[in-house]
Amino acid sequence: MPQRTPDVVLADQFTPTTHSHPPAALNPANNKLPSPLNILIVGAARGIGAGIAYAYAHAGAATLILTARASSLDKLAEVEAKVKQIDGRITVRGALAENVTKQVNRIDIVILNSGYSGPVVTKMTSGSPRDFQDVFDVNVQGTYLIAHYLIPLLIESEGAKTFLVVSSFASCIVRGHIANTAYCVSKFAQARLVEFLSEQFGRDEDGGLVCVGVHPGAVLTEMADATTPDSFRKYLTDDVGLCGAFLIWLCRERRTWLNGRLLSANWDIDELMERRESVKAGDLLKFGFRLGSATTSEQEIE
Repeated sequence: MPQRTPDVVLADQFTPTTHSHPPAALNPANNKLPSPLNILIVGAARGIGAGIAYAYAHAGAATLILTARASSLDKLAEVEAKVKQIDGRITVRGALAENVTKQVNRIDIVILNSGYSGPVVTKMTSGSPRDFQDVFDVNVQGTYLIAHYLIPLLIESEGAKTFLVVSSFASCIVRGHIANTAYCVSKFAQARLVEFLSEQFGRDEDGGLVCVGVHPGAVLTEMADATTPDSFRKYLTDDVGLCGAFLIWLCRERRTWLNGRLLSANWDIDELMERRESVKAGDLLKFGFRLGSATTSEQEIE
């Protein structure tokens, strides 16, 4: 069978320039949010989630609602303390969906960062079915539950109405030494959930939901350190704060043209903006079914 360029390679190269660390243009301290916003971050106790919290603290959030699993509450307390060190004016809270509105008058932005890779298993006949289910419970069912309970709060508010998912370009992988079946397929499903959300709640460009998935880069998080094969470790060089800085840029205005799409925090924002019209015209940066024709370019990442 003829080999085509892998989707993950096309995704990595969507902008000619990529960044491993936040460039000056994305420094959260220099990219203040346009108004005081209330932001709920799910999975904020460590790594990328903590970096997201610090980015929003530097960018001038009004309230940060930080959540994590019960076993990570001590780590979450450390993140909360550091947020207050960055900006003592920020209100830092922890809450579940049912009492969020009792603590703040509205939710402007929900960021879902929690995820689980499970053991790296590249053959469906290997590994444990229980591990496979655990990955789907967190990455797919978890995304559904957060959307199910928190999107109504976004829709009802008069705020930014933004739902951001820390996703992964693992969703583009089907072969190779890190083609972890459970993780890759679950992240593909998660990306499709983002597309569904944009279709169901984002059709009104003025008042609908803005829902975007973002690949955070290749970061040596605790989870990655515990599961990544040695053959891939040399690629885990991206800064833990890169994703947070990119999300600040996403939130500085309502970028409805990116609704339902999977982006990368590595991409150069100026070059991404230059492709705005082609992204809209081709409905790019979503998953599609290749049919092939004389007028279809196989270099498109649909």
